[in-house]
Amino acid sequence: MNIRQIEAFKAIMELGSFTRAGERLGLSQPAVSKLVLLLERKCGFGLFHRQRNGVIPTAEAQMLYAEVERVFLGVDSIQARARAIQRLDYGEIRLVAFPSLATRILPPILAEFLEARPGLRIEMSSRNSWLLVERIATQAVDVGFGMFAADRPGVRFEKLCTMRAVCALPPGHRLAGLDVVHATDLTGERFVGMVEEDRAQLQVDKAFAETGARPNVVLTAQLTEACCSFVAAGVGVSVVDPLSTEGFSSGQLVVRPFRPAVDYDIWVALPSFRDAALGTRALVEHVRIGLTRKLAAMATAIGEPAT
Repeated sequence: MNIRQIEAFKAIMELGSFTRAGERLGLSQPAVSKLVLLLERKCGFGLFHRQRNGVIPTAEAQMLYAEVERVFLGVDSIQARARAIQRLDYGEIRLVAFPSLATRILPPILAEFLEARPGLRIEMSSRNSWLLVERIATQAVDVGFGMFAADRPGVRFEKLCTMRAVCALPPGHRLAGLDVVHATDLTGERFVGMVEEDRAQLQVDKAFAETGARPNVVLTAQLTEACCSFVAAGVGVSVVDPLSTEGFSSGQLVVRPFRPAVDYDIWVALPSFRDAALGTRALVEHVRIGLTRKLAAMATAIGEPAT
C-alpha cells in the first residue's frame, strides 16, 4: 500500500462518498475507486459496501481507520514541526559571548529575537575570548561572539563588527572636560588596566608606547567591566571597549573618545565541521544589526564617529 491509497481511504471515511473524496484530493471518482480497490487487494479484505446514496465502511475499515488517524496525526505533527523550524520557532541555540557583550548588550537584543519565536530556546554562557574559542572547538556551543580570531582547528571566524576603545574617567576628573583624551594626557595618571595577557590591553599598551605615554598603573583586573567599576569608585582612569561602559550613569562614569584610535574587532566563531542551523544564522544577523546600531548610538553620544 502507498500513501495515496491511504489518503483516498481516509477521505472516503471522513466524507462518506467517493465523489467528495475525489474533490478533496483533486482526483476523479474512478481514480479514487481504483486506489481503494488496490488498497483492498493489499489488505485482503473489503473496506466499503457501495450503495446508491453513498458508502458504508466495513467493520475492518473502522479498525483500519483508527490506525490511519494515528498515523496522520503523526504526519501532522511532523508538518507542524517542519513549519516551526522554517519559522525559526523551534529548537535550541547554545551561544557564548565575552562578558561585557553578554551582560551589558545582548539581553535586549536577544529578548527582541525571542519575542517573535516563543518556541525557540537560547542557552547563553559568558567566557573570555580564549575560552570561548575552546568551547566552539569542542562542540559545547553552536556560536560564539569574541574579540579575536585564532587559527584553531574546528573553528571558523567571521567578522561581525568593529568598535573603538574609549577613555573611562571618574566624574570630576581633570580630564573629564576634554572632548578627546589623548594617550599623552594619561602620563602620570593613576591607571586601571587589564591583565597583561589580555589582547585588548596589548593594543592599548602599544598606543601608549608609540606616543611615549606613561600612565601609573595602580590596578589590573580580569574584566573590563571591573575596570569601569574601579574607575567609578575613583581608583583611576582606564581605556576600555565601549560596551563595558554601558549601564554606568554619568554620575558614575565619564566616557570620552581616546586617541590614537584603538579599534577592536568582534568576531563570530562557528564550528567549521558543520553548517550553522537556520536559527543560528538568523541570530547572528540579528546580533550584527542590533550591535552595530548600539555601537553607533554610543559613538554619537560621546562625539566619536562610528567605525
